[in-house]
Amino acid sequence: MERKINVGIIGSGWMGCTHARAYLNVQQVYGCEIIPVLKTIADVNEEAAKAAKAKYGFGNWTTRWEDIVEDPEIQLVVVATPNIYHIEQAISAAEHGKAVFCEKPFGMNVTEVKKGLSAIKKADVTSMIGFVYINNPILQYARQLVQSGELGEVISFNGEFNMDHAVDPEAPHVWRHYSKVSGALGDTATHVFSISDYLIGEDQIDEVCGIASILYEKRRNPKNKEEMLPVENDDQVDVIFKYKNGAHGNITSSRVAPGNKVGERFEIQMTKGTIRFDQERMSELQVYRHNDPVAEQGFKTILQNPQHGEFGYFYPQTGLGVGYMDLMTIQAHKMLKAAAEGEKVKPDAESGYYITVLTDAILKSISEHRWVKVDECR
Repeated sequence: MERKINVGIIGSGWMGCTHARAYLNVQQVYGCEIIPVLKTIADVNEEAAKAAKAKYGFGNWTTRWEDIVEDPEIQLVVVATPNIYHIEQAISAAEHGKAVFCEKPFGMNVTEVKKGLSAIKKADVTSMIGFVYINNPILQYARQLVQSGELGEVISFNGEFNMDHAVDPEAPHVWRHYSKVSGALGDTATHVFSISDYLIGEDQIDEVCGIASILYEKRRNPKNKEEMLPVENDDQVDVIFKYKNGAHGNITSSRVAPGNKVGERFEIQMTKGTIRFDQERMSELQVYRHNDPVAEQGFKTILQNPQHGEFGYFYPQTGLGVGYMDLMTIQAHKMLKAAAEGEKVKPDAESGYYITVLTDAILKSISEHRWVKVDECR
């Protein structure tokens, strides 16, 4: 039976428009069971809103995000604005009975996120937080490997998310550099923690210890190149941690790492083997099985194929790797299906809460120069 879900997107920047493309792709990839209808796009920039309406076929545009959450015909709200606006818009959408998709971070601290989680639970609406990378079909296969026990018990998780967009000292000051907004920890490291949650288990990290630094303390104001503005959050963060089962972990994240474009990588070392992944080679998984014959031991490259997760919806042939927009389309379909059926879907608002608790614990560790129990920040 064909069902239609009216979608409103708040924010028409790159992320908001990427969501629009993803929702347009859903019907072509998954068929007509659930059809998203792009009803309204909101942006404080009138010209940007008008352009997004014309390009993606929205029914309406507005400069007031409140118009979207207040519209009784809209069933699903996508929050794709700068970080500091997420929680207010997500709460308002929930209070108006809408299913809520919120780009990460869900909120800027645990206090905010608790309010958001409470609003979503009270309204009993479907929610999802935008940790998009876990939708990669090859990671769906990695999850099966980890959780099946085939490779034994987890010994350690080693992850990174390094980029180089801010390594140039002449790169201008942007909104991402203000203290109210997440630095490398909240912006990119959280993606790696979400992968740990997905592969190893949600809310399994017990204790953290972190350090952070700023490479260039000031950057040029793009509106006045003679003025230097302070950089108020971290360019680089390093975290070591312990899981509740005794396994170890470490994650590094940087926006000043030359040569790294989307350098999201991880290695899970287990008692019977190891898994490696590199987002810049996102259609491959490296797997080592320690019980292979000695003459054949070594990492083997597994190519994405129709037996991995939702890959088969896109391509019938091994070697035709998926891309970032495909991950966004998988995410959009998951959200639509859950919203249509009134079901829970991961990663949801509760997942966003766990990640925020973890982030606050790391910030506390950095500030106080000590190991911090994650439970201290709940």
